[in-house]
Amino acid sequence: MNLFRKNRVPIVAYIVISAVLAMGISFWIGIHQSVWFDEAYSILVAKQGVGHIIHLVSLDTHPPGYYILLHAWGSLFGWGAVSLRLLSELAMGGALVVAGLLVRRLFGDRAAIFSVILAAIAPLLLRYGFEIRMYALASLIGVAATYVLVAARADAGRYAWRWILYGVLVAVGMLTLYQLALLWLAHVAWLAYVDRKHLKQVWLLPWARAYVGAFILFVPWLPKFIGQIGNGSLANIGQPMNIEQLLGAVSFNILYEPLWQVGVAGTLVLIAAIVGAVWAWRYTYRQRKLREHLLLLTLYIAVPIVLFMVISLVRPMYVERYLSQVAIGLIMLFGVITAAVTKKMPKAHRMVVYVLAAGSMLAGVYQLAVVGNYNFQRMQKPAVAQVAHTIDCNGATVVAADPYVETELSYYLPTSCSTHFYSQWATLGGGYAPYSNSPLRLASKNILPMGKRLYYVYYGEPQLNVAATYTKTATYTKGGLTVVTYETHS
Repeated sequence: MNLFRKNRVPIVAYIVISAVLAMGISFWIGIHQSVWFDEAYSILVAKQGVGHIIHLVSLDTHPPGYYILLHAWGSLFGWGAVSLRLLSELAMGGALVVAGLLVRRLFGDRAAIFSVILAAIAPLLLRYGFEIRMYALASLIGVAATYVLVAARADAGRYAWRWILYGVLVAVGMLTLYQLALLWLAHVAWLAYVDRKHLKQVWLLPWARAYVGAFILFVPWLPKFIGQIGNGSLANIGQPMNIEQLLGAVSFNILYEPLWQVGVAGTLVLIAAIVGAVWAWRYTYRQRKLREHLLLLTLYIAVPIVLFMVISLVRPMYVERYLSQVAIGLIMLFGVITAAVTKKMPKAHRMVVYVLAAGSMLAGVYQLAVVGNYNFQRMQKPAVAQVAHTIDCNGATVVAADPYVETELSYYLPTSCSTHFYSQWATLGGGYAPYSNSPLRLASKNILPMGKRLYYVYYGEPQLNVAATYTKTATYTKGGLTVVTYETHS
C-alpha cells in the first residue's frame, strides 16, 4: 500500500482497472439475460421521437432524462441488447471511478483501494450495471454530485462554478430518477450539520443557492411531475421498509438474495457483516479527523432508508432497485471503515479480513450469475428471448394475453409480425401508455379466427378463449411464460 501513496498515477490506474473489471463481470452476466418488461418498455419509449417520449413518460412514474439519452444512444449505436446494456455498463464503470476518487480524497489511498475492490464485486451494483434502465446512470449522477459537493465546499468559494455544477447535477438527477431526491436530502442533512453555526442565514450559504438553481432548472418539468404523482400508474409492487426489507437490503448487497432465501450459512455471514460493520463504524467515528466525512457516507445510505420507512407509514413503495442508486454509498462506507480498523493490524490479520469480506461479495456475484435478472416481485426468471425464438411470424398471428406480454414480445418479434393483445380498457397509462387506444387491442376474451396459425402467449394460466376452429399443436413454457401454437385447416 505504501507504494501507492508515493505516486498518484498507480492509484488512479488501479481504480480504473477495478471499474473495468466490474464492467466486464457485469456485462458477461448481462449478455446472457433476456430483456424483460421494464427494459422492453425503456426501448419502446426511447425509439419514439423526443416529443412523444416526453408525452409517454408524463403518463408514467419516471422522468424523461434517461429515455432521451437512450434514444440518442440507440440512434447512434443501434438497438441491440448488447449496445443498450453497454450504456448502463459505462455509467456503472464511471460511478465506480468517481467513488474511488471520492474515497481517496476523503480517506486516503488504503480506503480507496479497498472500496473499489469491493465495489467491483458488489452484486447489486453489477446487477443494475447491465439493466437497460436508469439506475446505473442515477448512481453515477449521485456519486458525481457528492464528489462535486465535497470539492466545492473544501475550496471555500474559490471555484464558484463547482456549486453551479452541483446544482446542475441535482437537477439532472431529478430528471433521471426521482428517488435521487432521497440522496439530495442526505446531502442537505450533512450540509446542515457541518454548517450548523451558519443556518440562521442559510440563504447566504452557496449550497442553498445551488439548490434554488436546481429547482429553477427543474421547474419546466414540475407540472408533469405533479401530474405523475396523482396518475395512479405506480405498479403495485411496493413493500414496506420493515425489518425484513432493511436486512434484505444488506443481503442483496452482499449475497444477492432476499432475506427469505438466505440459508444458515448466509445468515451467519450477514450477522458477522452487520456486527463487524457496527463495531468498525464506531471505531472509525472515534477518529475526529474522519468523523465529518464518515457522517456523509453514513447519511448517503441511511437517509434514503429512513425516508422509505417514513413513506411506508402511508404507502409501501420499497423495492430493492429503488436503493440501487445509493448502494454505492454503502460499499464506500464499508470499504472506509474496514480500511480504518485494519490499518494497524499485522499484515496476516489484514489479509484475513480482506479475504473474508471479498469472499462474501464473490459469493453474491456467483449467486447473481446463477439467477441473473430474476424478478423477485413476480417470482419469475425472464425468458422472453427463448419464448420468442419459438414463434415463426411468417403467415401467423401472435396474441399476447395483456399489454405486459405485448411489451416484452415487442423487442424480440420483428415489426412485420402480426401481433395483438387483450385489454379490458382501451385507454391505458403508466407502462402501458404506448398501447393506449391501439388498433392491436382485442376487446374480447374470445380470440376469433386470425389465419391458419396462431400463437397465444401468456403468464400463469390462460385467460383467453381460442376459437374452436383451431387445434393446439405445441406448448412451450420458459420462465413462467407460455406460448401455445394453434393450427387450423379451415
